[in-house]
Amino acid sequence: MTTASAKRTRDRVTVRFDGPTTGRGPATWGQTAIRRALGRLEPDDHQFNIDWGGPVEPGLPVETACDVLRGLLYVHDSLRTLLHEDGDGRYVQELHATGELDVRVADAETDDVESVAAELRHRLGGLRFDYAREWPLRVALVTRGGLVRHVVVVLSHTAVDGWGLPRLVEDITALVAGADPATLRAGRRLSGPMEEAAQQRTPSALRREASARDFVLRNLAAAPTRMYQAPGGGGYRRAVLRCPGLAEAAEACAARLRAASATVLLAAACAAVAASARRSDCVLQVMVNNRFVPGLADLVAPVALEGVLYVPDCREPFDDLVRSVWKASVNTYRFAYYDKDRLTEQSATVPAADTTCWYNDRRGVAAATAADTPDGAAPPGGTARDGLTWSAQEGEQGGITFALHVLDAPGALDLSLTADTAAMPPSVMEKLLRQMAALVREHRAGAFPDRPTPARAGRSTSGGSP
Repeated sequence: MTTASAKRTRDRVTVRFDGPTTGRGPATWGQTAIRRALGRLEPDDHQFNIDWGGPVEPGLPVETACDVLRGLLYVHDSLRTLLHEDGDGRYVQELHATGELDVRVADAETDDVESVAAELRHRLGGLRFDYAREWPLRVALVTRGGLVRHVVVVLSHTAVDGWGLPRLVEDITALVAGADPATLRAGRRLSGPMEEAAQQRTPSALRREASARDFVLRNLAAAPTRMYQAPGGGGYRRAVLRCPGLAEAAEACAARLRAASATVLLAAACAAVAASARRSDCVLQVMVNNRFVPGLADLVAPVALEGVLYVPDCREPFDDLVRSVWKASVNTYRFAYYDKDRLTEQSATVPAADTTCWYNDRRGVAAATAADTPDGAAPPGGTARDGLTWSAQEGEQGGITFALHVLDAPGALDLSLTADTAAMPPSVMEKLLRQMAALVREHRAGAFPDRPTPARAGRSTSGGSP
């Protein structure tokens, strides 16, 4: 890593950076999948920008903060990578060895630091990235007394997924403490998506990928063609239910059943979704970290992909459902690292299945997107109450029926549901969230309360009998 300078003006600093590698080649499976997903959301794809950063205590000189940023760009190739579409509709990644990043500097001498940071976060996060021409990160430094007191970072989803952020935190901590970027990088099996793409072309990786596609296709063949009776197109809203003590309840239930809290929450989601759809079965697109795949543990890049979870009977007693979901989810997690373009081509050979219902357990991920924070608006004809808040009308969501997220919150978990209100009216959204939370709480100690039982449904476009 060469020693580079930072050119400073009154309200910004230009950070010159370099890296040890450069190149151009096929995008990874994860890069391609997220880029296509963002393309379907345009012009509202900014809603999936990743909001990161936070307070800096006791404060850093601006030049030190720039050195840390420069080191981070050296360590992680994805932060120096642009994505281009070639003439055949496929994506190509371009890794740059050198470049410049303009960093905003805002003086908060006469204003509240957090207020200034919030305004910058809103401004930087509210703009979509130009994935082919703009570095996949935007940075602003809020200063007071000549020192950086808060760092605002907005990342493109093409550079990292939420599960890659803990590694960035660790590396920033090390760089602030004086670690050598080259030494940090040398300890990684893979340093970026260019190396990941090369690994994906090896015979063993291609065999694993083919097995993953086969598993997904088998699950899709068993899944219903439509989970909800009503067609979409009603516009999207988001509801967030804050659940104090839900994390502890999930852990207690998991300990009693010798399961993981993630399985408990997923089982509760399956039961609540099936009941809301008036079905006995449930199919979910479950986001999978994939960092258990050899070489990916330390990788900062978009490697998470969706696995397909199909549960044929969500009516059984909750303890039994947790066990059933665990058995089904093992292979869902195992077989979620694949070429989605190839899967899409193959999907034409199986009956249509519902792939519009999404679940994402994001606990432990220190990041937010614009889609996470409700504005407190009430649903039509209703009011915000009992821990439930609502967003105003949401933008384009890529044709999903819903996306259900589990998020960390102070002393609580947030259950966040963005849904097409034609398929899932606000009253159904609220009932789903409250039932999911109630199932976990009521079964922490082995109680078996009565709960709504969905109708048994076969494979049909109607979503089962009412």
